[in-house]
Amino acid sequence: MREILQVPAALVEHGRVAHGTYRAPLADTNLIDAQPFAVPLPGPLRALRLKEWQAFQFGNERWFFIVALFNAKLLALAQVKVYDREQRRKHVFERRLPGWALTAPRNLLDSCMQYEGGGASLRFVNRLVDDRITIELELPQTDDMPRLSGSVTALAEGCEPEVVCIPFARGRGMYSHKGCLALEGELRLGDEELRFGRDDSFLLMDDHKGYYPRVMRWDWVTGGGFDARGRRIGFNLTRNDSIDPARYNENCLWIDGRLHLLPPVTFVRRAEDSPEVWEIRDEAGDVEVDFVIELDGHVRVNAVVIESRYRGPFGRVRGFVRGGDGERVELDGLFGMGEDFYLRC
Repeated sequence: MREILQVPAALVEHGRVAHGTYRAPLADTNLIDAQPFAVPLPGPLRALRLKEWQAFQFGNERWFFIVALFNAKLLALAQVKVYDREQRRKHVFERRLPGWALTAPRNLLDSCMQYEGGGASLRFVNRLVDDRITIELELPQTDDMPRLSGSVTALAEGCEPEVVCIPFARGRGMYSHKGCLALEGELRLGDEELRFGRDDSFLLMDDHKGYYPRVMRWDWVTGGGFDARGRRIGFNLTRNDSIDPARYNENCLWIDGRLHLLPPVTFVRRAEDSPEVWEIRDEAGDVEVDFVIELDGHVRVNAVVIESRYRGPFGRVRGFVRGGDGERVELDGLFGMGEDFYLRC
């Protein structure tokens, strides 16, 4: 079983990686200082194998956004997806970049990650020292995306993050800082004004670094919204390469910012159903979640050194999970996204 540990001064100290689960930001997410390979490598070569990204999902009853800066070193990506739940219409902005175009921060307390180029700007201003993260967007109109501009701010006061460092086989591993935060701000999408307020909006976040195998695989569903009692609910359910999922996983539930740890889970995809359903379950019956696909999404890249078979649908959530105090928390009506992820890089 997992337990919440005392936060270390840095993710790697004296060559040792601090594997575990924490409930506060790390001052230094220096996974680059680890030596995860059989033969010690200099820093620049380790950096080529370290995958790094910041990603946010946020929305309200009508809108759902994904905003991400992803750096796999051989391939980097700046991405914004906007889904209008009312019209069932998706807009996509995506630029494939060289790895040197993006630099990931060493902490979320006071830092910035950004991309600017070709009239587009994505900027993540991380100020958890002041309990906030601001997302600033300026995108030109394209065939797939109306002009988008404005900013939203995630409010972290009173919200407990889930910070994990998970060991993989052969000395590899990953770090992630996830959270479900309140949100406020305004965006302009084409001719529409989109407003997000603390009482009707949510944001899910993932700051991530990992020494993954050459072939990266995982299953993931995350979602958020408000339950019948008006509480802001968020959840994260993942199956990855953890060598000991009972002790090291990233599954959790947030209720009005309060963190509850969840057990390891398995994924079963019912492709024969219409619409398709992903069933997510644990052994004890504490997680019974169905992800019902509303709009599918695929990205395929097949090059000499890179192959990607990525599936990232949007969908509705139904079912329940049990919180740490045994409460059965109904998830019906939440909205989110899933990933069936494969990347050879």
